[in-house]
Amino acid sequence: MRLTVSDGTELYVKVSGKGRPCLFVHGGPGAWSHSFEVLGINALEDSLQMIYVDQRGSGRSGKAPTGNYGPQRIAQDFDEIRQQLKHPTWTVLAHSFGGILATEYAYYYPKTISRMILLNGTLNLNYSAQVQIDKGLEILKPENPALFLDKTKPVIDRFMMIIQALNEKDKYHQLMYTTAEGLRKMNEEDAKRPSNYSFGQAWSNYPEYFQNFTEVSKHLKMPVLVISGQQDFSIGPDHYKSFKFPNQTTVSMPGGHVIYLEQNVAFQKEVKEFLKKTSKKG
Repeated sequence: MRLTVSDGTELYVKVSGKGRPCLFVHGGPGAWSHSFEVLGINALEDSLQMIYVDQRGSGRSGKAPTGNYGPQRIAQDFDEIRQQLKHPTWTVLAHSFGGILATEYAYYYPKTISRMILLNGTLNLNYSAQVQIDKGLEILKPENPALFLDKTKPVIDRFMMIIQALNEKDKYHQLMYTTAEGLRKMNEEDAKRPSNYSFGQAWSNYPEYFQNFTEVSKHLKMPVLVISGQQDFSIGPDHYKSFKFPNQTTVSMPGGHVIYLEQNVAFQKEVKEFLKKTSKKG
């Protein structure tokens, strides 16, 4: 289905499954929800009514007529979807960069979120960018690493340089995947994605995305499950240790940045145990 929010942006929304509602927040920035859905998140549909959304300027959703791709506007999108679907509260499940969006949403609309699940989620882009730089240098072993370590340059600029260098050697996937099969499946699904990159091109113009959201996390009192991959060098295998949610359950398991694909059985088990433990809370 397509829902239109208050500034006229048309959003792609798919509802599937049974149980209490759960919003899925994809990462990217500017990815889409399809590949996550079909490669493992849909395994939760026997326990949750999953609500898959392509964020504004991403995938099957429309571009923002106002050009607004800021985090507060995207949080507002999520809550307008909740209102249009007539859910008093819901669970929020976020992946990767979606961790920042979900935390922003939970900060401004805390009473609408009964519980939150962060799956390979980042709350600090600068930290995760540095993780990618360090691991990228380990993989590439360049003759002149100083270019990537020059602290006079913003970390995000050095991050883009290391990504380009890894892509040139066809090695970027080593930051994210622990299996070649996982990479193959993801590429196969993402090849179906519409060429809509408005959010992906605009997000870095918003300084708000670069704040340290671990400081925001200490204000969020809903139950939170954090699932981290021990070989996730996209956000950092130890990044979760800086999270400050007061009611946090943490699981660190073998796997890269796509735990839901590479470790689907273990992923399901942890999520469903968390749902059972917090079932009285919405």
